[in-house]
Amino acid sequence: MDPYEQTQSSASIPDDFVDDDEHFRELETELAPKDADYYGILNISKQARHRNVIATEDEIKDSYKRLCRVFHPDKHTDPEKKKAAEAQFQSIQKAYEVLVHPTKRILYDTYGEQGLKGTMEVGPKLKTPEEMRAEYEKQARLKREQDLENLVRSKGEFQVNLDATQVFDPYEPPVFSGFGGPPKQAKRSSPLGALSRAQVQQLFMKHSFETQVGPATHAVIAGSMVSRGGMGGGNIIGTIRHTVSPRFWVEGGANLLRPRALTFKTYFNVSSDSFINTTSQARTIYAPPVLTVTAGRRIASAATGYITYRTGEWNLGEWGRGVGQGMDKSSFALGIAGQGKRKNYSAEIQTGIVASHLALDYTYRMVDSTRIRVGGSLSTVGGIMASIGSDHRLTKHSRFGMAMECGVPSGVVAKFKVTRLGQKIVIPIVLSGEFNIRLAFWGSVVPASIAVIADHFVLKPRRKQRLNGKIQELREEHADYLAQRKTEAEQALLILSDIAGRKMKSEETKHGLVIIEARYGKKEGNDDMIDVTVAIQALVNDSKLTIPGGHAKSNILGFHDPCLGEAKHLVIKYRFQHRLHEVTVDDTAPVACPLRSHIV
Repeated sequence: MDPYEQTQSSASIPDDFVDDDEHFRELETELAPKDADYYGILNISKQARHRNVIATEDEIKDSYKRLCRVFHPDKHTDPEKKKAAEAQFQSIQKAYEVLVHPTKRILYDTYGEQGLKGTMEVGPKLKTPEEMRAEYEKQARLKREQDLENLVRSKGEFQVNLDATQVFDPYEPPVFSGFGGPPKQAKRSSPLGALSRAQVQQLFMKHSFETQVGPATHAVIAGSMVSRGGMGGGNIIGTIRHTVSPRFWVEGGANLLRPRALTFKTYFNVSSDSFINTTSQARTIYAPPVLTVTAGRRIASAATGYITYRTGEWNLGEWGRGVGQGMDKSSFALGIAGQGKRKNYSAEIQTGIVASHLALDYTYRMVDSTRIRVGGSLSTVGGIMASIGSDHRLTKHSRFGMAMECGVPSGVVAKFKVTRLGQKIVIPIVLSGEFNIRLAFWGSVVPASIAVIADHFVLKPRRKQRLNGKIQELREEHADYLAQRKTEAEQALLILSDIAGRKMKSEETKHGLVIIEARYGKKEGNDDMIDVTVAIQALVNDSKLTIPGGHAKSNILGFHDPCLGEAKHLVIKYRFQHRLHEVTVDDTAPVACPLRSHIV
């Protein structure tokens, strides 16, 4: 067999993605000293090779035996090496005892070393590892859901629609000097005077409060009001949401004030790849409810297709005949929605008796937490509309967004939105009642330029300054821990040096895999890099090097973190069959050598 093909068959290299924004948001927990990574210590993956299942007991035992041959204290006679081996062997022994025990391994995988201290409570009657794993994951999920619910329990929206058409395209009536005289040129208003022409077109407010009334039941009370042209109204809506099973839940709601209406919804996951949702709304007892049915199915790994049918107002014999205004007609829609690591997209086409439309939407998430959105629609009711906007994260829980919409006959509208912890403020501003290409262009370029300038010169430097400050603070706080980890790595290298030397001579004899140089550290630049050549050579077996992914390489025996808080990578230069190779991988990515793609 081709030696390169043999290596590829023993390790797969997925395309992992690390989001810098996620790295910043989780900085405090990420930089704190962590529990020991038992998988990293034994140099095994949570996933068994070639199979989408957890690593087997045999793989754990094989790795443990290989390390015992190197780090067992009885293998060393030199007092210094024997003492170093004792410290390393304790970590290896503990990692093996946890991972080889099904119950302890589930606890460790779910809660880390904290779960091994016996502070977590689970049902005593669970017998199989699968049942215990499901119970632990359920408790963790419920806790996360409860924390999130407490954070966004109250939701509110405040929207002010402004009409600024007279600001950008004012109408100045002519001023006559006298009877039969020529008209005089109207005086230009000052900037403040021009802004005073803006008028409030509509005011909308909505607030809701959700609380849990049972183990699987939630109640929501929402109130809304709208005022337009000196007239308005409001309503109070009560909703009960109940989870019947993990695959099926229902929701019922009612408008408590006039106009009254009853709404009933169901959500059913037929399988992990398909679903059916239904909505029925009854405005009167003298006609059947308006029904909406949506059925969807995953058609690709990250895309879902769906169809929606809406009955509109209809009658069942005499029930419903002559009731209503007849404006709510039936429609049928076909659509697709998908998402990737940084993008979301959707497309829908609807055909109906009254309204038909084609709508497209695309959102791209940039590394610096900014989201760019473009969309457009062609409708028999709303005409042609196109929009472009952006959304920026200001703080951990706050975002600011702005968008420009233009179309025929909707005109040009600028929208500004601020959200924080479930509270939302939206300000749409009508710049022109008709399509105005000049106004649309400047209305898009100016806000986009302001956003880019503010993000580049204000937000990014601020984030970077906070990041650097927090990194430095945590490095000082955990200086003793970092020094201890460095000492442990040096002790491991002292023991590995002999076995690495023997493996190097053996590989040189058969022209196999010889590590020339291996360095680990900061991703940008060559600063804060440590030499891990000995540790990498010691991992070579039968002219193959395999390091599983999924965990930081600072957990490998002989490694330590030289630059806490910084993005790191591993650079390996090696010789195989008289040819020079080089590979660079991210911190959590797997390594497989030799490969033809590594040839220099």
